[in-house]
Amino acid sequence: MTAQMQIGLAGLLRQHNITQKQLAQAAGMRPATVNAIYNARIERVEISTLVDLVAGLRKLGIGVDVGDILQVVDIPDTAAEAARERALRLLGGEPWGLKLEGSHNPVPVKGPPIEEILKEHRGPEL
Repeated sequence: MTAQMQIGLAGLLRQHNITQKQLAQAAGMRPATVNAIYNARIERVEISTLVDLVAGLRKLGIGVDVGDILQVVDIPDTAAEAARERALRLLGGEPWGLKLEGSHNPVPVKGPPIEEILKEHRGPEL
């Protein structure tokens, strides 16, 4: 599994019916910068830019923090997930090859009772 950054600015602005231009003005930022973050066309963002975004949103009456704009999400590894699914199919659909309690059929075993075998391996009784 890998982690990936998701930018939630677009959802915040839609939710509160705020335009990118309004946010840019409130935050004292270039509209192009807000647009790049809104459309997630950035690879990195300065901390001061995040502070300006939060301050601008708060000026517009939205109580947010950096965590409302940026979230780290786990992305499942598709190859590992496919391997896990194949293994489960080979094991009869149960994790770790275990079967549900009561689903196994007893099989007759030939040979001495287990108690006798254990006596041989335990050593002398005291």
